[in-house]
Amino acid sequence: MMLAPLTPYDIDLLRSADVLGHCVLRSSEEMLEFMYEDIKLTLYRNGNLMFYHYTDIEHGYKIADMVLDMLTA
Repeated sequence: MMLAPLTPYDIDLLRSADVLGHCVLRSSEEMLEFMYEDIKLTLYRNGNLMFYHYTDIEHGYKIADMVLDMLTA
């Protein structure tokens, strides 16, 4: 499942990798792959979040809001 914010972001993914620390699986200037609540996520610069093997859209929106709030505060 892929969720996209209504307003695109310009997230510094390298700084975000530092914030997430040990949860990060791999990172670059284009994407950040990490684990959150035992869910594998990929975050893109524009704020789009890809959820792997996860289909609970309502909880996905909550996770997306929490992740974006944490990384853009």
